[in-house]
Amino acid sequence: MARVTGKFGKLGPQFPVGLKEFTAYAKAPLPAPPAAVDWATKVGTWPMDGNDQYGDCTMAAAAHLIQSWNAQTGQSDTVPTEQQVVDQYFQLSGGKDTGLVESQVLSSWQTTGLWGNQVIGYAPVNVHAQTAIKQTIALFGGVYAGIQVPANAQTQFQDGKPWTLAPDWQTQPIEGGHAIPLLGYDADWLYVITWGAVQQVAWDWWQTYGDEAWAVLAQEYREAGQVNGIDIATLTADLKQI
Repeated sequence: MARVTGKFGKLGPQFPVGLKEFTAYAKAPLPAPPAAVDWATKVGTWPMDGNDQYGDCTMAAAAHLIQSWNAQTGQSDTVPTEQQVVDQYFQLSGGKDTGLVESQVLSSWQTTGLWGNQVIGYAPVNVHAQTAIKQTIALFGGVYAGIQVPANAQTQFQDGKPWTLAPDWQTQPIEGGHAIPLLGYDADWLYVITWGAVQQVAWDWWQTYGDEAWAVLAQEYREAGQVNGIDIATLTADLKQI
């Protein structure tokens, strides 16, 4: 099946004042991450969720995380249909295809919920802190992330190739901002979901083009009785101040 690139719609990052980095909320030092994690293949299919027509990648990435969290925890929380993803996008964007800010999506997800799903909390992760990224994927089932997409990444995706820093990478113009969930890693690659497919991403590519990453404490993890050592009270108190 041919891979088709979709639209962009992640607006520039906004980091709420008073919200600390995710690792600051650990009750004790988080354990060293395993050498590899693979949540991406636990789900059978990844829908486009309207991202071939609209810049709703911020909402598609959230819906993909719900799919993955269900698979990880054995829960069966509602996964939105493609139309519900699109409808929620336009509700948050004021009816215009303008894109959205990831932290504002997360705020809505935590305060009022998306599609009947309400996360416990969220906090930023340093995009350049490889260990923290791995810990978040391993302990909390993924990272809600944002990237700036260079032109050649679209060709690489369509050709079924990993996102790598090709020899001419520094001349590539940025096509737009894009929201993706990070759902796995090993020594060489991150594994992300975008445009209906699992995409390999070289670590140095992520270090170059990743511009935001968020740990999200999932409703599904709470239902399964797993919150993995985070000080929920302090995190929730900080979220109430922003």
